[in-house]
Amino acid sequence: MNFDFSEEQIMLRDLCSKIASDFTDAYWQGIDDDYRFPREFWDALKDQGLLGIGLPEEFGGSGMGLLEMCIAAEALSVEPTGGGEGGGMFVCGPVFGGYLISGAGSQEQKEKYLPAIVSGDVWAGAFTEPDSGSNITQITTEAIDCGDHYKVKGQKVFISNIANAQHIAIMCRTSPYDPAKRTAGVSLMVADLPSSKIEARPFKKMGARFMDTNQVFIDDLEVPKENLIGKEGQGWKSLYGVLNPERLAIAAGSVGTGLYLVNKAVQYAKERSVWGKPIATHQGLQFPLAEAKIQLETAKLKTFEAAWLFDQGRECGVQAAIAKFAAAKAALFAADRAIQTLGGAGYISESGVERHWRNLRLNRIAPVTDEMTLNYIAQHDLGMPRSY
Repeated sequence: MNFDFSEEQIMLRDLCSKIASDFTDAYWQGIDDDYRFPREFWDALKDQGLLGIGLPEEFGGSGMGLLEMCIAAEALSVEPTGGGEGGGMFVCGPVFGGYLISGAGSQEQKEKYLPAIVSGDVWAGAFTEPDSGSNITQITTEAIDCGDHYKVKGQKVFISNIANAQHIAIMCRTSPYDPAKRTAGVSLMVADLPSSKIEARPFKKMGARFMDTNQVFIDDLEVPKENLIGKEGQGWKSLYGVLNPERLAIAAGSVGTGLYLVNKAVQYAKERSVWGKPIATHQGLQFPLAEAKIQLETAKLKTFEAAWLFDQGRECGVQAAIAKFAAAKAALFAADRAIQTLGGAGYISESGVERHWRNLRLNRIAPVTDEMTLNYIAQHDLGMPRSY
């Protein structure tokens, strides 16, 4: 096994570090304070072709893989300027739009949507509903066949990027639920935004304020038949090609953010002197930061392994689940220890540390909770009976 980066991967990593260095902690704190989309950062990714890392060259992409996207997400997050949003940014278009369309879309859909994603189109994904939660098979949003189009009606919740997206992938039912075939009858289709038939009511949130999150009401939205992704009633299969890239982009960004926080805490501990010597000399601070480093480096290996498997066309569901679980916990632990190291300074907004704790806390409940991940590992890796 060769763990060395190729020359191309090193260049990609260094480019992402350079881009991230242009966006200071003050920039990201302003984004957080204003609850606004980081358009300037997004445009920088677009201008350098980073939104098309994993998309085919024939549609304007770089023709690289998910591994390269993870390398980029980590590099964008670990740069010591206070960013740490690399993984979340890639979900906004390259994953929800790019991997969905390149994996399950028709040739016409690829020609229509993929070049626009490379050029900066933002995408949203409307999957979760108030009463179904993680059980997507129980969604009630329906799409009625009206000949040349579907008429979609229903509710979604915790849907991000509605305010900034040009397109939204909607999961809905095109036939009634069948207990014997739980995932059958679920379809995916694309609608344009903004739309008078889609009402978004934004939530105030603890973290991840760089993207809006909403309760969404869809009322008789007309979606052309050509906007159906894959085959009718087989949307679960199409969605499955998005779930692993989503988890791994978030995992890579979490690892990068966690490493940034460890580095920040170490630097502070070296400079902060109490009772005549730096607090970095105390094992009470050394040990937890060393443990955070170990957890993050371990999660990084699993993230890159899962991404490599995905790029080889091999099964990676278990590895991706493990990577996302490990990265989310490791990064949050690192954030907590960074706050503890900085003490009162870490609790105030100006430190740029507490914001990361708030942002990272989301990754233990979204896009899938820790508990559902453990259910998945128990069933699909350990061979234990289904528990839910």
